[in-house]
Amino acid sequence: MPSRRWNKPSIMLQCEANYSNAHGTPWVYKTMGLGKLVGMPVPGTMTSVNWIGLQDPTLLFGVPVIGYRTAQGNYLENSQLEPDILVANNPATIVKGEDLQLKKAVEELMKELPKK
Repeated sequence: MPSRRWNKPSIMLQCEANYSNAHGTPWVYKTMGLGKLVGMPVPGTMTSVNWIGLQDPTLLFGVPVIGYRTAQGNYLENSQLEPDILVANNPATIVKGEDLQLKKAVEELMKELPKK
C-alpha cells in the first residue's frame, strides 16, 4: 500500500466539481494527514448509489444505498470538505493552458523539499 511506503511530501488537488469518491478520497487524504489539499471546497457527496434504468432508457436515477460514516459516527454526505489552501481556477487562465490550482500545489510542494 502506498500509504505504508511513500515517505515523500505530497499534495492533492480538489475542486468544486468533485463528486462521490472524489469527495471521499481527499477526505481520507486530509484525515490521514498525508498532505495538504489545494483547490476549492468539495460538496459532501460521499454516498454510494445504485443507478436504475426503467423501460424508457432516457429515465435513469440513483437510489442512495450506502452512506459513509466517520469513526465519530458522522456521515460525510452534506459535509463540505474545505481545502487547506483555497485556490479558484479562472476560466480566462484555463483557456490559456494555465491551471492556477496546479501552479499553487507545485509552489507549496516545493517549499517542503530539502534545499540543496
